[in-house]
Amino acid sequence: MIRKTALAALALLSACAMPVEQGVQVRHVASTETAGNGARWHLFLFDPSRPRDLDARIALARDAIRDDPACRWIGAPRDEIAAQTKAQGARYTETVLAAPLICKG
Repeated sequence: MIRKTALAALALLSACAMPVEQGVQVRHVASTETAGNGARWHLFLFDPSRPRDLDARIALARDAIRDDPACRWIGAPRDEIAAQTKAQGARYTETVLAAPLICKG
C-alpha cells in the first residue's frame, strides 16, 4: 500500500515539475561578490536570442551544476536570486541568472 502511494505521489510530482530543455548550453563565471559560507555569486549566461523566465533559468542552471563535479549549488531564496539577477541590468533580465555556488579551484 505504501509503495503504491509513493509511486502515485512521484507520478503527481513529475507531472508538476517543469521540464528542463535538453541540449541547452549554459556557462557560468564567478563574480567578485561573496554569497557567504565560502560561496560566491556566479553569473549563468544563456543564449540571448532565446529569453527565458526566471524559473526556466534556475532549472537549467541547477541541471548544469548537477553535471559539474567542481561546483555545487547553494540554496538561496528565489527572491534573493531574482534580486541578484535583476542587479545585472534590465538588458539581461531574461538571459542571465545570478546564483550562489561553491566551486573548487
